[in-house]
Amino acid sequence: MPCSKACDRCHALKSVCLSGPAGNCYRCYRLHRTCTFSRRRGKRGPKPRPGVRTPTYTSSASSNAERSRTVSPLVTDESRDNPNLPTPAATPAMTILHQETLLTRVSAPTGLSICSFFTFGPQLSMDMYRTICSRAANAPLLLLKPYAAVSRVFIRCSTNQSPCSDTDWSVCASALQTLRNAHIKSPTNGVSFVALGMSLVTFHRLVSGISASTICRFTLALIRPYYYAGQLSESDSMELTCLIFLDTTQSLFRARVPVIEYRVLDPWRVDQHAGLCGSLLPLLYRLCILAAAVKSGVVSSVPPSCFDELALELHAWSPNVSSCLLERFSEGEALLLTTQANAHRTGALLYLHRLRYPFGERNEQADELSASIIDTLEHCLAVTGQLPPNMTLTLLVAGAEVQNMVDRQRILYLVSRILGSTFYPFIANLRLFLWRVWSGRDRGRTQYLFQLFQEDLNLSIPL
Repeated sequence: MPCSKACDRCHALKSVCLSGPAGNCYRCYRLHRTCTFSRRRGKRGPKPRPGVRTPTYTSSASSNAERSRTVSPLVTDESRDNPNLPTPAATPAMTILHQETLLTRVSAPTGLSICSFFTFGPQLSMDMYRTICSRAANAPLLLLKPYAAVSRVFIRCSTNQSPCSDTDWSVCASALQTLRNAHIKSPTNGVSFVALGMSLVTFHRLVSGISASTICRFTLALIRPYYYAGQLSESDSMELTCLIFLDTTQSLFRARVPVIEYRVLDPWRVDQHAGLCGSLLPLLYRLCILAAAVKSGVVSSVPPSCFDELALELHAWSPNVSSCLLERFSEGEALLLTTQANAHRTGALLYLHRLRYPFGERNEQADELSASIIDTLEHCLAVTGQLPPNMTLTLLVAGAEVQNMVDRQRILYLVSRILGSTFYPFIANLRLFLWRVWSGRDRGRTQYLFQLFQEDLNLSIPL
């Protein structure tokens, strides 16, 4: 939240001064400077000027007429000409923010191209674009500025510019404070805050990745009562499934219990982020429970049958590919969807195997599962020219098993083909982690995968 008194640096730049860690504001904290408050303070507010008349204000009717002539930030030339694109009506809040957000200048094709980066192809990109426009129209004061900051950061990152400005940090720091102080009073209100949480997770994944998982779990904790009460449908929150997917896969590597156990309402649903993995999430949740038991040292109380039953269910699971899916999506999009789902299933089997047998034990089965993941991803890359989204942690599991330099180079090549690999900060962490695993395995070190994460709690490798 803004400081009651701006520090000298923020005051000189005429910027909002937001309190940050270690007694500094966020700007000084990022620049490794100490906040100072040495300037002389005068009285607040404009100085009175004698003889100047108080301006008269337009009537409510004329004010509303002026608002009606203001173009909505999300309405573009393309969206006017295309009835299939969303065109939310202008609101006073949008008018206020009209000159402050990048969304005033983002055309529909540009917005769709940004959405396509985070999903599988044109069809799901359009779904995501419509949802984002709807969110911004329903809660503009809450979402427009964070959405604009994410858009600005993404465009700068993808064009090899400096990723983030002080303004963007200030916007998202303020939005994070709003999220922390959120009091959800209804499911509809909750969906807006889930959207805010998702925008902040995306922002931090682009600029650092360090806080993304924490923000994700906090957002899910806010909405959890409404989710378990059955007051949220899957169609109500595009962002909710993505956050559950992100938290569940992250929880595997931290060997902790996810915030929410996903409930499958529609096994045929295709999600913009999780793809066809929705029905796999309950199995991944159970895998997290086993991992937490192993980490806590109570694995001896878990009967071997629990491992065997889960392994059988994972082997039996396959993505639900309906005729509707094949009709709606191109062959390339369908391959990306099925590749993501099958690779996550195989990655779960490999992780389960390593929960029972640390590195150095039963390596043959682990090698087969790892090779299956690598072959599947290489085939998808050869056919479609890209990897499915959200494959980072699966690549890590497969890569941890390879022990010869040829296969390690294959893994590193796949890492280089992750969308955003040229600017995502966590890609460097992923390479560092792989080399750390390989070095330990070359020395014959025997340990569980999640123990490597425990050695460096600040190591962040988002989904």
